Amino acid sequence: MTDPISGASVKETDKTPDVDSQALGSEFQSMMMKGGLMFLQSMQSDVTDAINDNTSDPDEPF
Repeated sequence: MTDPISGASVKETDKTPDVDSQALGSEFQSMMMKGGLMFLQSMQSDVTDAINDNTSDPDEPF
């Protein structure tokens, strides 16, 4: 089966690695890891501040 626009067959495209897609996937994974770590760090900072704050009400949510 040949694609009329590019002239490439389906078998050729299956074997060709999509470098752009791999690079974007790697970049996306890196961004997600950084975002997750920043989120956890901010949560830890909020909890630590609440624990160290002597004026905070223990029944009040963080």
